[in-house]
Amino acid sequence: MGLLEHNQKKAKKLERGAQIVVNNQVKRKQVIPENNSITFPVNIRVDNHIRNQISALLNLGIAQSNKDMVQKLVDQKIDELSENEKTRYNKMFSILEQKDFLDKS
Repeated sequence: MGLLEHNQKKAKKLERGAQIVVNNQVKRKQVIPENNSITFPVNIRVDNHIRNQISALLNLGIAQSNKDMVQKLVDQKIDELSENEKTRYNKMFSILEQKDFLDKS
């Protein structure tokens, strides 16, 4: 009756190899973003003339990459918005960011 006598036997310590020690514990905040924002690559379709204009601006040293160039132009345009337009922009931008986060999560 081995199953009924389990309390009477001494528990054996099993050897399972090397002891694992955690050096750096990762916190949940480091893995899961709190700001509900996600970044993933997308494409914007432009014609060859706009592409050439961006390339010419890059050749002048205004930015390091197409992405940087577009970001600078967008930032410049946002700075030109009135306060009312900036408020509307921020609301629309927030909604689109939440949509992307929910779609990709």
